[in-house]
Amino acid sequence: MTGHAARLLKAVGALLALLAVLVGVPVLMALLHLVPNNLPSLDEVGAVLTSRDNGQLAGLVLAAGVWVCWALFTASTVAEVVAFARARPVPVLPGLGIFQRPAAALVAAVAVGFTVAPLAAGGPASTATAPPLPVAATSTAVPASAQYASAPLITQTPVAYSMPDEHAPPVATTTYQVQRRDTLWALAERHLGDPLRYPEIARLNPTAVGPDNEIFPGTVLVLPPDAVGLPPTGPAPDTTRTVEDVTVEPGDTLWDLTEEITGSGHNWRQAWELNRGRRQPGGATFTDPSLIRPGWTLSIPDPASPATSAPSAPAPPAGEPAPPTTEPTPPSPSTVAPADPTTPGTNAPPPAAPGPAPNAPTSSPTAAPTSVEPSPTRPDETSTGSTSELPMIAFAAGGGLLLAGVSLTALLRYRRRQFRQRRPGRSIGSTPPELLHVERALQEAGSVGGADVTWLDQALRALVQALASVDAARLPDVVAACMTDDVLTLVLTEPATEAPEPWTVDAAGTRWSIRRGDRLAYDEQQRAYFFAPFPMLASVGYTAEGEHWLLDLERVATLSLSGDAERCLNLARFLAAELAHNTWSEMLQVTVVGFGKELAQINPDRLKYTDDVEKAIAALDGQFESVTEAMHIADVDVLSGRLRDVAGDAWAPHVLLIAPDVAKDSAGLVRLMTAMKQQRGRGAAALVLIDDPDHADAGRWQLTVDEAGMLSIPALGVELIAQQIPADEATQLARVLALAAVTNDRPIPPAHGDEPWDKHADACGSLRVDPALSERRQPPAVAGADDDVPVLGLADTSPWMTNSVLPLSAQTYLDRAATTEQDLQALAPATDAGTRDQVEVADPALDADLADWADPSCPRPKLALLGPVEVRAQGTLPERNPRRQFYTEIVAYLATRPGSVTSERYATAIWPNEPDVVGKTKVRQSISIVRAWLGTNPATGADYLPSGVTAGGVGRYRIDHVLIDAELFRRLRVRGLARGVDGIADLRAALDLATGQPFDLPTSRHGAPGGYSWLVEENSRLDHEYAAMIVDVAHTVATHHLAAGEPEVAAAAAHVALKAGSYEDVPLLDLVAACDAQDNRAEADSYIARILANHDAEVEEDLPPRTAEILFRRQWINRAS
Repeated sequence: MTGHAARLLKAVGALLALLAVLVGVPVLMALLHLVPNNLPSLDEVGAVLTSRDNGQLAGLVLAAGVWVCWALFTASTVAEVVAFARARPVPVLPGLGIFQRPAAALVAAVAVGFTVAPLAAGGPASTATAPPLPVAATSTAVPASAQYASAPLITQTPVAYSMPDEHAPPVATTTYQVQRRDTLWALAERHLGDPLRYPEIARLNPTAVGPDNEIFPGTVLVLPPDAVGLPPTGPAPDTTRTVEDVTVEPGDTLWDLTEEITGSGHNWRQAWELNRGRRQPGGATFTDPSLIRPGWTLSIPDPASPATSAPSAPAPPAGEPAPPTTEPTPPSPSTVAPADPTTPGTNAPPPAAPGPAPNAPTSSPTAAPTSVEPSPTRPDETSTGSTSELPMIAFAAGGGLLLAGVSLTALLRYRRRQFRQRRPGRSIGSTPPELLHVERALQEAGSVGGADVTWLDQALRALVQALASVDAARLPDVVAACMTDDVLTLVLTEPATEAPEPWTVDAAGTRWSIRRGDRLAYDEQQRAYFFAPFPMLASVGYTAEGEHWLLDLERVATLSLSGDAERCLNLARFLAAELAHNTWSEMLQVTVVGFGKELAQINPDRLKYTDDVEKAIAALDGQFESVTEAMHIADVDVLSGRLRDVAGDAWAPHVLLIAPDVAKDSAGLVRLMTAMKQQRGRGAAALVLIDDPDHADAGRWQLTVDEAGMLSIPALGVELIAQQIPADEATQLARVLALAAVTNDRPIPPAHGDEPWDKHADACGSLRVDPALSERRQPPAVAGADDDVPVLGLADTSPWMTNSVLPLSAQTYLDRAATTEQDLQALAPATDAGTRDQVEVADPALDADLADWADPSCPRPKLALLGPVEVRAQGTLPERNPRRQFYTEIVAYLATRPGSVTSERYATAIWPNEPDVVGKTKVRQSISIVRAWLGTNPATGADYLPSGVTAGGVGRYRIDHVLIDAELFRRLRVRGLARGVDGIADLRAALDLATGQPFDLPTSRHGAPGGYSWLVEENSRLDHEYAAMIVDVAHTVATHHLAAGEPEVAAAAAHVALKAGSYEDVPLLDLVAACDAQDNRAEADSYIARILANHDAEVEEDLPPRTAEILFRRQWINRAS
């Protein structure tokens, strides 16, 4: 239905509603004989009230109430009609808004609908050339398959959001503030002299005019320069007004944020106008001033600075509530099935007549030409002169969330493998400096997308587990999926009306939906017993409203990408990169031909690159024929085979993506495409052709990507922003993941600090000793001496005695603990009295600092990093909006910087996605708030966070006298190792400081833009270093107590490492040794089984060398087997 028809229909409905009330009510009352003939006297009223009521009194009261309401509504309607005719507002009378508001809405609907009706129906010749009423982007539903109606059911037209150019000079404009009952038609008639010029106003205000040309009171509209009857407004408002960007924290409201920044919450309207339509992380769009989410970034303008040139949205009128929440929702349930991919072309809806695109170029003298961009950025995201990094295209503007999620999941999996292969006293590999920005982008986007990946994966696998338990159940024939923040919808090619709970089915059975909060019947223990149902679901595009669309390439079978060649390649590259690591697949093989060589190392086990197109086509052809034969022999289709585990791995999926012109003259390609097109249903194979006009028509589905990056899918009737990853970003992403997959460990770097004791320690607090003392010196054999008695050996070059925190013979530890000689050398180096004295002199305040840490009354700032990140300070945060987690991150950043940090470096670390953040007031304001929170040193009266002004005028920040549990841990470790045999108490005290996983952050900070991304630093990964040092110290303590015959204490130390989130075998092997020492074989075997499961180990080669050595030397592996 067109916008004109919809408006006319609304007008007819509103007119009927008015007639029903104004005329229908009196007629009905007359028929019920409830029309009063005369007014009752006081005596009659008294008689009625004092006599026994037989129901007559209640009827009279109800009738009187109806007449009073009718009279008030009628009066309100008459007043609205008169006001509309005179273009004057009607004052809102107290208590009568319940009648005035609906009357005003109905009158406005009638007026707007019938004033534009001639344009829709065809009027005089003068109206023939008038442009149609511009209508904002709308959604319809998915088109029907051939046997049903072919009208499109889902059509998405993302609306680009743009910010004013900060450097554009002011241009003279004429503005008008919208009043109640105003319409574009009336404004054009009143101020331009011709109501048919209303499209000019709409074009000048693309973000202020809503759907169906709605305008709202309070909105400031820009009018053409020849507008008359308006007071002069001077030059266009300056867009360089002072604004402050803030990150939304849990509990924030727009009122509170505005009040905090500007001093008055009443300035929320300016903030709303400036931010309306702004895209936020996760693909969400700011559309409701009463709904903001943690992690969003909002710009709060200074009320004293000039106003913005054109507010991007109406503000709620004074005295009225904020607009209702308008969360993006999945397309409404369709009544027909989507196009069957087996019948190309027949179901695609005819192309709609092109309408004016948002922000389309115009010839208006006051509007500079603009263009529709799928991923617009704000000016502050593209400006230069800052060290902040521009976002990766693949993850920009809310796109690429699933790719980021699967890539981050893979990166974390590789990191866990690196830690399991790490030897004690060593560090895992790190990302090269030139790729750190890629890892930061993955951490930020993947923290949001990772939740979507988990939800999608578990929802699909839970569906399989539920249906497999029902004998007659079948998997739905899915062709696409749509994900929003809250709903996952599967789009089916044919109706299926019965779905297991908690899935819901639309009336036609073509859409199965589930909400994020629904309880899934997913059993992780059963995961390995069921095949992934739809392994080729892959992201293709998204909308500005936060919908992310996936296509089931297996169901489509043959897909053709056409349009802009580079955009098509970027989309195909994106498909390959996501398929390379998606978690909702097994046995998937991805082959790229003629492009994507940069992706070859992203996951070699799944993705392959080749230049031999004929060989690749032959491989896919063989796979397709094998699956076809398996279906014929087993008499099942692919989905049933997977659901019922029939024919095993016969349904392993294979995707082939071919670059332009590579298969131009391939006879094998034509034959394969013909066979795949003729087969209805799935063949566990998919073919994607990129910009290949010679074979495009042979594909089942044709997708088009234009120069602006807009993706059109005719078979679904949708237009999306195409997913994109350029070749250079794909190269960087592949390198990050490939390097993380390498398990070689490396030496731990030196300490990062500049304290006197730092020169004796490495980054993990281990003692750095003279190489001459590094070899363990065994004492000479003494007849009758007990091997377990520690004996100090005489150094060859020094009169001092050397010893170690593990002073017994190496064989004693090898026999009683779960360690190696290399571990003993690395974790318990030989030391001497000179080294001990140097370390103790370098850190004389350690014991006093430990006492202050444990003293709750101590005023010094305390920062906990070895567990949940927490700041304990004497001051307070702002009462209305404390934003504790945000300011905690600031303290964590400043406190972990050696020496001091410049204001520029601080600003770009905390706000990494704002290139022009340096110099903004919020940088200084955040420091001021943190300074007040940390308080002052009562001994000196100085702030713990000084002002930061240096002699050279350069701002530098540092926190004085701060206590950090991780630094106390490192100091205890280095002193304990230097003390040798007397140092075990220091190591146990260090373990007492570890309360959980290092940098354990709340969910709100994981999902916040830029949250703790500064941890990804060159040669300084504090989170990795802290994790390694806890495991190493726990292993040292466990080894000591196992040799001393105290397995319970050893087990406690190992549990500290596990509580700290360790993925390593080291603490598990310590627990095996502790259980074995207590003759607790069952528990020991359970830990061995856990080790084998962590490595998915079936043979010895699957285990790391250190783990295998200990298991076989202690004869644990055979017993467990």
